[in-house]
This record gives sequence, structure tokens and C-alpha cells, in this order.
Amino acid sequence: MGSCMSPKSSPSSGDGLTLAEQEAHRTINDELVKHQNHDQRGKKLLLLGSGASGKSTLFRQVQCIYDVGFNETDHIKALGINRQNMVKEMWTLLVKWRELYEKNIVDSKLEDDQTNTDAVLKILEYKEESFDINAEYEASEMHALGASLALLWKLPAVRETFKLGTQYFAISENIDFFFDKAVDIFKPNYEAPKEDVVKSRLMTTGMNEKLFTMNDVDFLIVDVGGQRSERKKWITQFGGVNAILFVAALSHYNRVLFEDETRNGMHESISLFNEIINLKFFRTTEMILFLNKKDLFAKLIREQVPLSVCFSTDKGWDGQQWAPDNANDYMPSSDPDQAEEDEEEFTRCYNAALDFITTIYVEQNERPGKMVYVHVTDATDQDQIEKVFWDVQDIAIKGNLRQGGLIP
Repeated sequence: MGSCMSPKSSPSSGDGLTLAEQEAHRTINDELVKHQNHDQRGKKLLLLGSGASGKSTLFRQVQCIYDVGFNETDHIKALGINRQNMVKEMWTLLVKWRELYEKNIVDSKLEDDQTNTDAVLKILEYKEESFDINAEYEASEMHALGASLALLWKLPAVRETFKLGTQYFAISENIDFFFDKAVDIFKPNYEAPKEDVVKSRLMTTGMNEKLFTMNDVDFLIVDVGGQRSERKKWITQFGGVNAILFVAALSHYNRVLFEDETRNGMHESISLFNEIINLKFFRTTEMILFLNKKDLFAKLIREQVPLSVCFSTDKGWDGQQWAPDNANDYMPSSDPDQAEEDEEEFTRCYNAALDFITTIYVEQNERPGKMVYVHVTDATDQDQIEKVFWDVQDIAIKGNLRQGGLIP
């Protein structure tokens, strides 16, 4: 994809223009050349969004697509981060199981036999371990820890807590991906593949930035922490922004906020988007909305988790309501002969839910005439992110020309 506009040669008197018109045309062309040759270098893209929305995953994908990719240190660090998260998240599941079981939210009981007890004690032993890349661990200990994680993850009580508990406590949405291969991850010779690096979960603090070149145009993408404690730092990055890339996790309609488990994750995201899109700083800045984690969103719809868990008055939402008995709630067919019709029904319900959420976000825009460009994404899908960033490039460059008065 080339530049949006190409400068033409200045007209001569033979073009039927007056001297004043010719001079004005030359001025416009000179400005256009300057914008193309200089202002399009280093376009600043600012990644914003609430915590755990997938911003950092998107950032890592850009690094992988347009830079040298991940080096050996990245893979080693990801292994340590993933091991640490697995142990901490398993401990969280064990603690929260008891709370939810006592409240009759989770039905499955965690059997108190010696095998389970030994596995729980092993998790307790390592729950504060950082798994630093420079630390050395006994192979037998790591094997026992991996086996303990795998054993506990197979228990119905733990599985049910993970599935049902997301409305009540914060936990990484993709931790099941790592639990499924716990034994392998804790092998001494395990080398974290690219997928492990992309899916690793580490809270962003401060700022990360990456300069990359796309079609001979330089872009600076800046990722800042999404947690509430990090947002006070955002204003330092508001200057010279060509486009805001706001990342919202579709699956967070069924999640609580990491830093405030009394707050629905999507409520927080919508409120934050309303604040950002209407800031005076971004009056002329291009706004690109990434509705991310579409894969997890589809999984929730298929598991019959209705939008009413988020968009209803009893959940603290005072905007447009999604009724508990909404006709667009997916109800799977029990007839195996209806598989094709059932898939069509799922698609219809998925699209209705997606349209509902998209409309709520877009309607946060209080500026008539300001465009919100929407992309529905899975940040772990590199091919899709690469295609989306072609659109991002086009939007950012056109926005820059528009700000300069070079295009309407």
C-alpha cells in the first residue's frame, strides 16, 4: 500500500490558471511533498485500554511482524513469567474454590485425599517463587511441580471454579492454555515456543515503545500500562499522537477488573473509552477501536453466557439493556441432525451480541463527524494483526494529511 496521495507537478500558465492560482497550487504541492517526505516519518500510535485487554499482546505481535521478532532472551523470560503465573493462578483457583463452594456457586467438591493434598502443598511451596531466568532449579522439583499443576487442573472443582468464577475474581483468561501442558513447561529442557511468548501475561508498568517501518513509513508504537495506577502516566504521551489504538476485550463482559473485583471489566473499558475519545487532546486524532479477544468472546457465547451478565440494571449498567430472556441468546440444539442449523443460529447470536457491544462503544463518541474505525481482532493471530495494521497505516497517514488541511 503506497502513500495516500502523490504530488503532481505544478501547473503552468497553459493550464488556464491565474498567477495567483498557480502560486497557491505550488504552495500546496510544496506542503504535500514536505508531509510525504518528513511528517509521515515516525507516525505515533498510542496503545490505550484497560488492564488485560490484550494491548501488550498486540505490541508483541508488532515487534514480531515488523522487527527482528523474539530473541532468545524473550523466550527465556516468557518461560519464567509463564511458570510464575501458572503457580500463582492455581493457588488463586484453590483459594477461590473454597469461597465459591461455600456460597453454592461452585458445586464440585475438592476431594481431600493425600494425592491432592501433596499437590496443593507443592503449589503452596512455590507460590511466591519468581522463576527468575538466572535461577537454577532441581529437575526433580520442577517435574513434581509440573505434575502437581497437571493433577489439580484435571479436578472438576478447579475446572468449574475457572469457568464460573470469572464474574467474581480476577484470573488470566488464557491460563488454561498453559495448564494444559503443565508437565512439558516444567521440564528442564523446555524451550518456550513463539505462541508461549505471545500469550505470556505480564502487567505493563511504565511505557514500552517500538519503532518499526511499514511501506517506507516509520511508526512509533507506544504501549502504556492499562491498570488504574498506571493511567496517571498516560498524559505524558498525549503529545504528537497520530492515532489512538484503543484495545477493548470483548470477553470482559463476563470478567471483573483485576484491580477491583467489584467492577465489571467491560463497564470499566467503556467508561475509559468515553473519557479518551472525548478528550480535547484527541479532537483531531484518529481513533481506532480494537474489539479484541474475539475467540474468547465466541467461546462465551457458545457456552451460553448472555450479555445480561454485563448489560442489565442489576449488574450496575444504566445504559441500553440486554434482557435476560433476549431472543439473541444462544441456545444450542440437542438434535445432532440439526448441526448445520445450530451453527447458523450460533453465528446469528454471535453477530447480534457483537453488534450490540460495538454500538455501545461507538456511541460513546460525543463529537459529530468524528470517525471511529472498528476492528474485531484476536491479538494472538499474527496474520490477522498484520492485515489490520495495513488499515492502521492508511488511517494514520490520511489523518495526518487531514490535520494539515491537505485532504478533506
